[in-house]
Amino acid sequence: MVALRQGQPQFRGALLGAYGGRCAITGTAVEAVLEAAHIWPHKGHHTNAVWNGLLLRADLHALFDLFQLTVEADSLKVRVSPALQGTEYEALEGTVLTVPATLDDQPAREALAKHNEDCAGWLWA
Repeated sequence: MVALRQGQPQFRGALLGAYGGRCAITGTAVEAVLEAAHIWPHKGHHTNAVWNGLLLRADLHALFDLFQLTVEADSLKVRVSPALQGTEYEALEGTVLTVPATLDDQPAREALAKHNEDCAGWLWA
């Protein structure tokens, strides 16, 4: 059973609203498979802000958390680890992230930059 973090249902609800109920990468609109992904790791209620989240399909959320997939902070392009070459995920390379219309809800560039740094082993290799 998956542990439910405090505030997670509200965080997911806010992301569903901000992203129009669609995965920020694929556009998938099947709500049952959409998850609230933290860009900066969850450190309590204060990190459950829309600007610190991405609405992602469950498999992409897992890859994001495992640093096998990231979003470039400057271009908002999806980058996929070379370890995923030859898989269906390779096709996502270069996809531009869909972001909320409200500027304050868009992903924080500094949070994405930190995630990029955690992918440095392959991202800029």
